[in-house]
Amino acid sequence: MNSDEDKEYGAILVDTSIFDQHGLRLEKGLLGKLNQFKDSEIHYLLPDVIKGEVKKHLQNKVKSSRASLEKALNDAGDHLFFDGSELNNAKSVLIDSNEIEGIAENRIDKFITNSGALVLDCGKYLSVSELLQQYFQNKAPFAETGKKKNEFPDAIVLLATEAWAKENDIQVLAVAKDGDWENYCEASDNIDYIEDFADALSKFNKETAHFSFLSLLISQLEREETDAVDFVERIYTNLEMYFDGFTPDQEADSSHYWEPDGCHGWLSDFKLANYDFKIIDHAEDYVVLEMNAIISVEVEGEFSLSHYDSIDRDYVGMGGIVTTAEAQFESEILVTVCGNLNGDLSDVDIEEVEVVNPITSVDFGTLELNYRDEGD
Repeated sequence: MNSDEDKEYGAILVDTSIFDQHGLRLEKGLLGKLNQFKDSEIHYLLPDVIKGEVKKHLQNKVKSSRASLEKALNDAGDHLFFDGSELNNAKSVLIDSNEIEGIAENRIDKFITNSGALVLDCGKYLSVSELLQQYFQNKAPFAETGKKKNEFPDAIVLLATEAWAKENDIQVLAVAKDGDWENYCEASDNIDYIEDFADALSKFNKETAHFSFLSLLISQLEREETDAVDFVERIYTNLEMYFDGFTPDQEADSSHYWEPDGCHGWLSDFKLANYDFKIIDHAEDYVVLEMNAIISVEVEGEFSLSHYDSIDRDYVGMGGIVTTAEAQFESEILVTVCGNLNGDLSDVDIEEVEVVNPITSVDFGTLELNYRDEGD
């Protein structure tokens, strides 16, 4: 069945698809806000199947990141890691360290500790006969078509969670971006389905957030009052620090062969897309709000250009250029507000602003050398 606005949930379940959607950033963003359940009466369920999937995905990320790092270090070898360089030890630590192999498992373990996750042993709650019955009868989460064997992990998670929920008489809110999960939850008496992670976290906060701050903020923003304008300016200041010197990937077009030589960017503009704020986490003296923002940045990038010499069969350098580009994107931002949440807007401070989906690449357009006459 679909989630009910008036229903009280005693547990939250987060599918692997949500971890992937949020970049497996266990320590920050919305995934980091699962820490709020550690000392609460709400259970954060982490079935061992999902734990294993997340660990595997993290390991793949570590491997690809290590390969990218090793390539970058090797490319810089002639100038940074030559024979006798003082930096060779640093390269060895980064590439050859045994700690890299255990990063994924250590992050999962720390995540479980920080969030107080209840690691569900699916084997204790799963009936093999029930699992096979679901499989052969094409019952959700098994689809009638496609490779049903790929849906076994989902089926194991959902059937085990269902059994746990019935045993403990608890309603579970499941967060996923998966049609098979949705179909299963439609027929479940104990598990409801929701796709938006922020909406899910908000359901556990809005009923217990007894302060006047949010309604005061929205009403003053709508009237463009001075305190509200100042509050937005303070968000802007935090975003300026967040984007100061950020280095997105450089994209461009050119009739010449080009290589990126580095860039740095800064915030140029910001505005709130709407006033549909969600309470992601809160306590007596702080609240974390999710806001939708439209963010503009400027980036200065350096590029080297060359052309291919068909006789020497080599690339010949043509020089370098420095150019700037502008980009705009929309993202959710998490704004942590602390202070007297039942006072005026001037009684609170903005402790942190985090961009949930920051821009990762900027297109600099067409690159051309700037030829000048000698007299210029």
